[in-house]
Amino acid sequence: MPIITLTSDFGYKDPSVASLKAKIYAELNTVTLVDISHAIQPFDIAEGAFVLKNAYPHFPKGSIHLIAVDELIHPNKKPIVALIDDHYFISSDNGILSLIHSDIRPTSIVEIIFPKVDFNADFPSRDIFAPVACHLARGGNLNLIGEKINTLKELYSLRPVIKDEQTIIGNVIYIDNYGNSITNITQKVFQKIGNKRSFTIQHLGRQFDTIYQNYHEIVRDFDNEALDTGKPMVLFGSSGFLEIAVYKGNPQNQGGANTLLGLKKGTEIRVNFH
Repeated sequence: MPIITLTSDFGYKDPSVASLKAKIYAELNTVTLVDISHAIQPFDIAEGAFVLKNAYPHFPKGSIHLIAVDELIHPNKKPIVALIDDHYFISSDNGILSLIHSDIRPTSIVEIIFPKVDFNADFPSRDIFAPVACHLARGGNLNLIGEKINTLKELYSLRPVIKDEQTIIGNVIYIDNYGNSITNITQKVFQKIGNKRSFTIQHLGRQFDTIYQNYHEIVRDFDNEALDTGKPMVLFGSSGFLEIAVYKGNPQNQGGANTLLGLKKGTEIRVNFH
């Protein structure tokens, strides 16, 4: 059974998510729809890219990912389909695919010119992206959707700055449900630039010189788990990005790293190697 995933900045108050799903089911009722997230901050391409980048690889090859973040269409932001890493991605050409796949070249990119869609619609994900997703889910040919193009719009907000091979300057790009503040510094970049050197991670006068690989390591190092609730730490989480966290942080109770440490989206984080 084909899989179509949905990622949007629609939220849950309005009927947009239900309307999009209804359009797909009306055309193809045998498909499996999976919500990745509809809580992306409005028009926040970097946040949408981060969420989808960490979710899509766990789906089967051939899955179709409909992206409705900053979705509106105009002459400089056309609707596209890209086959990348054996997955189909349908979105506006607003740069989000370059953030999801900064190190993977597309196999094919097509600008959508599809007779079954309404290009004057104010709801592109429902009236343009959904029919294309159903076409692909039925096994339709990608080349029938439109005209092949060679490039995607490029953005660089998920990429840190490297200075003199000594310093990585990154920033917080995502705050998760626990208040953990996730940066745009990947473990791969950290290891390449660091080359096994000692380091300090700096933010607002606070310094860290230890990075955990997972929460199991953290628990082993803590003397008293109950007393250490709220302890700040740095780790490479399951996303593969450097994150600053608070052990068992709870933004609704005692607070998370974002509130307790003054971290928010865009906050600068520096890693100095020595």
